[in-house]
Amino acid sequence: MHDSDPHVDNLAIYDAGWADWLDMKRYGPASRWLRTLIADACRYLNPAPSTILDVGCGEGSTTSMLAELHPGACVTGIDFSGTAIDVAKRHLIRPNLTFAHDPDNRRLADRADMVCCFEVLEHVFDWRHFLAQLASASSRYLLLSFPTGRMRPFEANVGHLRNYSKGEVEAELVRLGFRSLHTSYAGFPFYSPLYREFCQLTNAGDSSLTRGSYGLGLKATSYMLYILFRFASTRQRFGDQFVGLFAANNDHLR
Repeated sequence: MHDSDPHVDNLAIYDAGWADWLDMKRYGPASRWLRTLIADACRYLNPAPSTILDVGCGEGSTTSMLAELHPGACVTGIDFSGTAIDVAKRHLIRPNLTFAHDPDNRRLADRADMVCCFEVLEHVFDWRHFLAQLASASSRYLLLSFPTGRMRPFEANVGHLRNYSKGEVEAELVRLGFRSLHTSYAGFPFYSPLYREFCQLTNAGDSSLTRGSYGLGLKATSYMLYILFRFASTRQRFGDQFVGLFAANNDHLR
C-alpha cells in the first residue's frame, strides 16, 4: 500500500493496532461474517487455484481460512505492517501457509493463480494503480472485498479514504480484462445501516469492543450479532459489504 495518502499514516495506525485487534478479527461479528462471504465466493472457483496470494493480509485470519479451504494450494499472506505479520506467524500455522512482511508489495512480481485483497482498496490513495498491480499479479482469479455506500466518520480513524459506489470497481476490472464470476453486496439491514451506525456511536477501532481480549460475554454477544448478519441480512443485494470473485478473460494465456 505504498500509494497511501500522505495525510493518513495507515502504517502507524496498523502497526499500533494489530496486537490489540486479534480477538476482534477472530470473534468480531463483522470479521466472521466477512469470512463466510469470502468462503461462499470460493465455491465458484473452477478450477481451484494452486497458488494464492493474499495482499494486505493483516493478522492472517482470512488467509488461514483460505489455506484451510484449499489444502492443496500454497497460500501466502503479505502485509506492509511488520506487527501484523509477527502476530500472524505466532498464531496461525498450517503446512500450506506462509506470511511475509512486504512493505513495497514486491511479492506481486511473483504472480499467483489467485490474488486476494480484502478491506484494503479503501485505504489506498491511487486505488486504480493498485488494482492494476493486483490484476497484473493474477494468473487467473481476483478475489476482493471492500465497503460501499455512505462512509461514516469513524472509518477515517482506521485509515479509510473512501467507500465505493456500486459498480465502480467492477467497471475498472472490466477495463483491466476481468469478468465477474460472483459478486455480492451484502448486509442490509443488520450490518448496514444498523451495525455501522452503532460503530459510529462507539468509535469502533478504538474502543473496548474492538481492542484487547474478548471475555465470554463479549464473545457471546459477538456470536449473536454474527448470526444476525449471516441469516437475517441480505446476501447479494442492497448491502454495503462487497465481495467479488473475478476471472481474467484470457486466463488460459496468462
